Amino acid sequence: MIFKQMDQTSIRLPAIGQGMGAYSWDESQIDVLRAGIDLGANLIDTAEEYDNGRSEEIVGKAVRGIRDKVIIATKFSPQNNAHDNVLEAAEGSLKRLKTDYIDLYQVHWPNPAISLDSTLSAMERLVRDGKVRYIGMGNYRAHGLRQAQSLLDGSKIATCQVEYNLFDRTIEDEILPLCEAERILVVAYSPLDKGRIVDGAHQRKIVEEMANKYGRTPAQIALRWLISKRPVVVIPKARSMRHLRDNALATEFDLDKRDIEQIDKAFRTPLLRIPPDKIRVSLQGEYNRLTYQTLEEARSNPLGFVPSPEALSKHIIIEKTIKPVRLIRTPEPEGRYDYDLVEGRIRYWAWVMAKKNEPIPSLVREEGL
Repeated sequence: MIFKQMDQTSIRLPAIGQGMGAYSWDESQIDVLRAGIDLGANLIDTAEEYDNGRSEEIVGKAVRGIRDKVIIATKFSPQNNAHDNVLEAAEGSLKRLKTDYIDLYQVHWPNPAISLDSTLSAMERLVRDGKVRYIGMGNYRAHGLRQAQSLLDGSKIATCQVEYNLFDRTIEDEILPLCEAERILVVAYSPLDKGRIVDGAHQRKIVEEMANKYGRTPAQIALRWLISKRPVVVIPKARSMRHLRDNALATEFDLDKRDIEQIDKAFRTPLLRIPPDKIRVSLQGEYNRLTYQTLEEARSNPLGFVPSPEALSKHIIIEKTIKPVRLIRTPEPEGRYDYDLVEGRIRYWAWVMAKKNEPIPSLVREEGL
């Protein structure tokens, strides 16, 4: 296993860890987590909201008796970003994990309704108290990362957890260079794009040819390309021994420089800016997650999303951008809409509130859902 550390005082992580993700877990997966640790993938990333805390409980059982060999990373939910709530959330995670310290404690998502200073002061207290070793930020843009580092008194941002895969490479514009310069490790979630790996026949042909060349799988090619970036570690989900071994073995070979450059050039999904009124908010988004179909619904936020679309809109005004939404081309292009919105539907409404009909940053999938 390859390990990465940006400097002698920063956290040391395996290039390939294990991501729990927002899925249901039970004790049948404990053996998979243990096998991953044995293979060197000793970073396990979870969150208090995953399966309503059950995910953390499973991690706690998986590391029993081998706690000192494992790096536990967990996250608190955006509704808990206020100072006292962070402290309370940490106690809940420690209890479910059955440990007296968390190696990497992360803000899961920004919450513009709560002062970032309030959030970070609580995290620094947890570090001083020995309950947390390192502080990480999740799903922040470059402006937010800079602000977070400026607000910390005696600590340093150790990690930035963001989505990064062959489809969505938008972190390469600002976040990746910033993390490189500031010696922050990037923890890439969804590195295999939820199992899709590539988008479109042309990309599939390239990655399959490379897989044949190296005697590897397309997933291993994708993971190896990602960790070729100096600050990047990945946390793919694996719920079977076969997938686990495939993921871990992606560190056992090197990609030629020319192959890395070919992927760099061929797998760049263009960032488009699409007028919101050309986008249909579909109920058939990824995993059929609940959403709003009108601006009035989004403003009233009856489903209780945190942060709310309105709070997020204020964040957009400050940041001047958002993580791109995901679109597919509508099957009825002759109608009013050119695209269906399938992911980022709360961000969409926040953008409309903040920017009205100004074109929204978008990534369009060739192959739909």
